[in-house]
Amino acid sequence: MNTEQNLSLVVRYNKDVIESGNMAILKEIASPDFINHSAPEGMPSGLDGMEYFFKEILHNAFSDIEVSIEDMVANENKVATRKVIYGTHTGKLMDILPSGKKIAINVIDILLIENGKIKAHWGQNNFSEVIQSL
Repeated sequence: MNTEQNLSLVVRYNKDVIESGNMAILKEIASPDFINHSAPEGMPSGLDGMEYFFKEILHNAFSDIEVSIEDMVANENKVATRKVIYGTHTGKLMDILPSGKKIAINVIDILLIENGKIKAHWGQNNFSEVIQSL
């Protein structure tokens, strides 16, 4: 894939998977041997861990999810994004009851793309700080 195709794939990942919660698209655009090098301790590092986070944590606890890609840079087969995930805490998150608070998760991601599929992920975010603010 060329750089433009890689950038398009990453936009699709952010909008269709993270923002819309479409896990069928995650399975379509990610490699079956995908690995999340930034998976929290105790969470699976494959696609099942990503699906669990997006579906069971993010979309169950927050509504009005919007992903705002602030910066996106591509270099050969890697794409980095700096983004903010916005939402409203309207569902239970672990033991935290809905608060109605607006949240902003700041994220920096690097995605490795091989053969038109997302193969690996590295990332940093402030999700633990967001949890503490609820």
